[in-house]
Amino acid sequence: MHNMKTKFSAMTTALTLLLAVFFAGFLTGCEDDNGGTTPAATTQTEMLVGNSWRVSRVATPDGQTLDRNRLNVATQVLYDLDMQFRTDKTVRAVDKGTKQVINGGTWELVDDNKAIDVNVTGFKGKFPIIELTRSRKLILRQQAPVDGKQADINLEFDPVL
Repeated sequence: MHNMKTKFSAMTTALTLLLAVFFAGFLTGCEDDNGGTTPAATTQTEMLVGNSWRVSRVATPDGQTLDRNRLNVATQVLYDLDMQFRTDKTVRAVDKGTKQVINGGTWELVDDNKAIDVNVTGFKGKFPIIELTRSRKLILRQQAPVDGKQADINLEFDPVL
């Protein structure tokens, strides 16, 4: 019984850290598919809430794919979660296998729609958006351990259909 509690506690901690890592990845800039100006808040909201988002690849800023075994546990767990931004301004991290909500909170577009303000259990902050396109691709940059050393990485999300 104690071992099960320890595993649950470790999993909860890892998943909370995971959601924090996800939101810490947002960087500056946002453009439409044609390289134009930042879309209106309504359009961005529609793109964010139109579907769940799942990490499809983690790469270096120059596009080289990083093997999972080079990433820390919190980043690896992102592959197993679907991120859901909802129209009621809540955000949820859902286990893609069990469909259980692991963590959640609220979100809001701010700073002329160039950042997202997130308030999640155990984590809060305002994060600039690097890319959110009409093609429904979401790419976020963050600092995370790679081979045990902090490095810039790109989290590439695809829509979950």
